[in-house]
Amino acid sequence: MRCTKSIDELYEEVRDFDLVITTDAALATALNGRIDRPIVGHFAMTPRQIAGHVASRVMGVPLYSELKVISTVSAETGLSMKYVHSEIENIKEIRQYTKEVTKHLHTAASRAVYDSYEAIPTLERVMGAFVPDDDEFYRGNRVAVIAEELFNDLDKHFIPINHESISISKDDDYTINRIYEIGNDRQLAENAVDLIDPKKSTDYAIILNTGGPIADAVRASLYRVNIGFINALNVRDLSQIRDYLQFITLAMEFDTIRVKHVKELFSNYNGFFRKGREEFLLCKQNESDMTERASELWNVMKAIRSMTYRDVCDIVCDKRARIQVGILIEDLKVADTRITSVNLNEVKYAVDNVKELHHNEEIPENEKRGVLLVDCKNSVYIDRPVVIYLGMEQEWNISVVGKPYIDVEDETDKNVDRLNALLQQGNVRYYLVNSTKGGKPARPCMLFDLIYRKPMESFSMMCRELVKGRWHRPVDELIPADPTKQGPADDGFSSYFSKSSFNNYYSCPRKYLYGLFLTTPDEKSTEFGTLIHSFAEFYVCYPEDVRELGIDHFVSLISDRYSGLSSPMMKDLDVAKIKQAMSAIIEYIDHLDVKDAPLDVKISDKKNPNRFMEALGKEWTSSVCERDIRSDKFPVHGQLDLVWGGSITDYKTGKASTPADIAKAMTFDSKARYPEFQAPIYLSLIQQEVGNKGRFDLFYAMDNDTTAATGETPITSNVRSVIVHDKTLKEIVVSSRPFRAFLAGYLSKELRNDVDSLMSVIQELGGEDPAYWDQDTVLVAAINNRLGIKSSTIEPGLRKIASLTKGGILSYGSIIEMPQSELDSRMQRISDMHSLMIEQSKVEFPSQPRQKCKDCQYFSVCTKEVIDVGGETDE
Repeated sequence: MRCTKSIDELYEEVRDFDLVITTDAALATALNGRIDRPIVGHFAMTPRQIAGHVASRVMGVPLYSELKVISTVSAETGLSMKYVHSEIENIKEIRQYTKEVTKHLHTAASRAVYDSYEAIPTLERVMGAFVPDDDEFYRGNRVAVIAEELFNDLDKHFIPINHESISISKDDDYTINRIYEIGNDRQLAENAVDLIDPKKSTDYAIILNTGGPIADAVRASLYRVNIGFINALNVRDLSQIRDYLQFITLAMEFDTIRVKHVKELFSNYNGFFRKGREEFLLCKQNESDMTERASELWNVMKAIRSMTYRDVCDIVCDKRARIQVGILIEDLKVADTRITSVNLNEVKYAVDNVKELHHNEEIPENEKRGVLLVDCKNSVYIDRPVVIYLGMEQEWNISVVGKPYIDVEDETDKNVDRLNALLQQGNVRYYLVNSTKGGKPARPCMLFDLIYRKPMESFSMMCRELVKGRWHRPVDELIPADPTKQGPADDGFSSYFSKSSFNNYYSCPRKYLYGLFLTTPDEKSTEFGTLIHSFAEFYVCYPEDVRELGIDHFVSLISDRYSGLSSPMMKDLDVAKIKQAMSAIIEYIDHLDVKDAPLDVKISDKKNPNRFMEALGKEWTSSVCERDIRSDKFPVHGQLDLVWGGSITDYKTGKASTPADIAKAMTFDSKARYPEFQAPIYLSLIQQEVGNKGRFDLFYAMDNDTTAATGETPITSNVRSVIVHDKTLKEIVVSSRPFRAFLAGYLSKELRNDVDSLMSVIQELGGEDPAYWDQDTVLVAAINNRLGIKSSTIEPGLRKIASLTKGGILSYGSIIEMPQSELDSRMQRISDMHSLMIEQSKVEFPSQPRQKCKDCQYFSVCTKEVIDVGGETDE
């Protein structure tokens, strides 16, 4: 491997030149950052940067944006936006390698796109026509060109005749001293993050395939230990535009959708329906069923097929959204186009796939600094002291075959040179690789064969020393598969609480004891839940298998076992129930957009392997499913059904609970019949795992089963969400937009018409405890002044709001919102009870039931006398 010059060495070579040209934007930035003399104008630039600088002068008109290019070509050729976008991307790639583009376009439509595209002022057109020796930008400048052998056909247009060529290579050889062979992608990520000093995160860069599963593992590991990183992927905030497109999409189904499907969207546009109208068809509503603004939106939906995009924007959007949406529809040249299903799909495609939506891009603050994540396929120089290389196996390959416009040999040489330089960045380097990939020993990327001029069968051939093993020891790996089944040690129990074992302990310490040692027989409901969890895990990991084989195949795999717990006469109904639950699971996981889940856990390593995976001969499952996490802060652990997008999903197959029931069940001393503290325990775990406040979604697979089967009910109606905020309860009540929408159908007619003003007064004058708002004469008087409503109406309304805030938690609709302080207090009490449990385990677990003893599943074996604790009766 040839030795590569460092950034400092290159700067010493080029510091006395007036202009330095390189194709590596990161190198240009690093060289500009080292300037140590007065300079007027530019120093280090890439050809694309130069083209952007001279474009207006050369072309005489401003360059078109990407959106404007696509929409212009689409309008001129009459071809769909999706097709045009695809062809333009292909044309741009071909032009990087040859000017004979039409030679590689094989249809009349693609050539029509090219002819239209070539007439438009674009950056590629500027680059293709540029003559450096004739342009004033170069006049009188001494020019240095770094690594001109890496320039593509367009880049070479910016190399003047008189220039100094600077090589990035030295005569010496470079040898990798040590490579660490660690394990799977998740272990690779965790060990890499362990190398990073959180106080000096800006000194580190991680080079990896940013398009592969390992990138998600790295981001999750960084989140878990709260280390900031620079996310090179665009994080887009398109809420204004997506609300607009969702409005039109729902309007296209005006005759079949129900009020509940548009209720939240209407509330975003300040339109509200009368309480109790949720299940009615939207098209059957009249003015008496909604507010004036909602009636206006209703009429737009009814007439959607006769309206243009601009018409809808002007009526539906507020001033801010009108600007954002207006830019989009003008650039796409659809502003004055009548809406149809075809052009709506094209607009949605552009929003999802066209990169240039700059006015909506928003990257979180904690992803603007910290560790630099670098794509191994698009980088050469990295200006960070410590560089960590992850993978280096087949996912680092860059394909050049199947593209006749590329000189394969020449392009491969360029890729070799880039990788050769990339592997020598930073002052300190760590090379971390997988031990296996896809069940086979990991093999170095094919480019290494060319770098070393011989086949590289293993990573040991690339370095002086191959070190096997890992230094990171995740705590959750030390958890037994079922910690509640352990016996006591001499100094008492030390097992962490699971959600089930804590529920038992809270219900009665003696119940907890029996739960440790006794098992209950399988029940129909238990088996049903198990198989649905197994199917969900299989679908996340192998969705194509499910689509290919069909649901009936999976039902047949488990029918014998399930029918043993059911009744032969119920077989057809049971099969229908299973199929409905599986269909709901598929629809929900598709709704979450779960794709390309990493297959990084061996099925053989699991105590209870997935029955579907075993039946179909699968060897790997994913760490995003059925994931056991042990808390670093509290004595709890949990098996998370699905961790995706910073949230936890827990699949439920029983009767759906209301948010009020869920909130009551996780509130201490609430006298709930069945205490359930899963939500706070799991939220504490997701905060540790992902690093944000977290969201816990309970998905009830059999909720709305009749209407869901006919497609009348959206799958999101099966979800109950528990959300944590860094706010007080009062701040949550007055600031929650979904809650305001709920109140518009919950409060009396007089109060629901101006919920925003009501919340504004409460925010200004209301105390911290909603339970006392109706007794606050100053608050009631202020609401009376602002809204002109009698106190006899205001006070009951305030009591209705307070009734939704029991136990320090806000619960309504399908949502539970809670302050972080409430979560912390619950977890602290769980910790205190764990300490008490350890002390009791050394002597005796007392019988202290919070429920009726006869309702306990261990009643038949309990040695204590029946204790009547009173409480709620069955209804």
